[in-house]
Amino acid sequence: MTAVEKISKRPASISFKGRILFLTDDVSLIRRQIEGEDLPFDPDLPLMSNISTDEITPGWVCFYYDETLGQYVYVGMRENAVQKDEIKGGGFSVVVSGLSKGCGSSRETAPYAEKWAGIELVIARSIEKIYGQNSQNIGLLTSTDFSLIERIRRGEEISLEEFTRGLDEISKTIVEYGGLFNYNKARLAGDVQPPQLETRKRPMTIVEKIIARHAFVRAGEVGVEAVKPGDALFAVADVRFSHEYVTPMAESLFRQALGAEARVTEPESVFAFRDHLTFLGQVMPQKQREMGLLERADGLAVTQAEFTVRQNIRLYGENPAGGSEAICHNAVVEDLALPGQIVIGTDSHTCMAGVLGCFAFGVGSTDMANAWYTKDIRIRVPETVRYVLKGRKHADVTAKDV
Repeated sequence: MTAVEKISKRPASISFKGRILFLTDDVSLIRRQIEGEDLPFDPDLPLMSNISTDEITPGWVCFYYDETLGQYVYVGMRENAVQKDEIKGGGFSVVVSGLSKGCGSSRETAPYAEKWAGIELVIARSIEKIYGQNSQNIGLLTSTDFSLIERIRRGEEISLEEFTRGLDEISKTIVEYGGLFNYNKARLAGDVQPPQLETRKRPMTIVEKIIARHAFVRAGEVGVEAVKPGDALFAVADVRFSHEYVTPMAESLFRQALGAEARVTEPESVFAFRDHLTFLGQVMPQKQREMGLLERADGLAVTQAEFTVRQNIRLYGENPAGGSEAICHNAVVEDLALPGQIVIGTDSHTCMAGVLGCFAFGVGSTDMANAWYTKDIRIRVPETVRYVLKGRKHADVTAKDV
């Protein structure tokens, strides 16, 4: 990639030619759709809620990080509702579900599997933050507007504005460019700039102070006077880490977008961990072994190790006596992060570093691959929620339990 590369925005309107899949509480209705029936939309249709990223792509599916993911989307769904290749072979382009779509881990394989299975639009009653951001990053459209369903069925072209309404300016532009990599290519080419923050000096929480101090202003300038809830910006991360489930996919995206010779910026603040799959050989079921998944899992560790050597990144590998040299979210708290820092990791437990007075959160493969190069991460300043606990705490209850 070069700084002069020009990137076009996606079309101003979109038509969805494929079928609509309703993920319902009644698994028999899912089966009927897979077998060819198109259900009419009923507002009272009981839609499946709390579909986790683990159901979309179970752990063993994450041993793949290419278009193979599309063959296995939803194979972890409750009651074995979906089998291999059924969604990809069903001609679906829109999927509809209930509350809390994409809860669970921060794995980006989930929206990628949907996209590579032919899904172009996810409609749900509510969409979880990290899953939603990962979807934006890869160009998978999302919406909570159920009125789109009949319009799509009528063959209407849907304005792209329908999918950007209510988004902050950065998220809106990322959707318009079809993903985070395209956005950053346009950003590096000078075709788009993050909005300038205009928040005046105000009392701030510790998280707001951390974000303000790390806010990217322009090349060579970091830090603003103040931020407020809802402000959208890029902030420079102090610690960036990934584990062997995610590093290979992020590395592949990194090379595809930036070229084989691209270098990680400030590798001394980047860390990799071999901590999720070290005991896999002792516990993997025979059926999965016969699928060649143990070899694929071992390949993830090899790819990660080669990447860290090539980029001069610290790798916490396997312990010769068995197990891992370190567990990522524990090592970050115990050895790597400092109070007042921004910590990003490809693990849903990254937020544990908050115990140090950090602003820490999980990200997907695309966010991490971009952060390796730009060192920054997009943030929407969160609101603050106050909890008041009343009564006497039991002796065995700790802060983490609360």
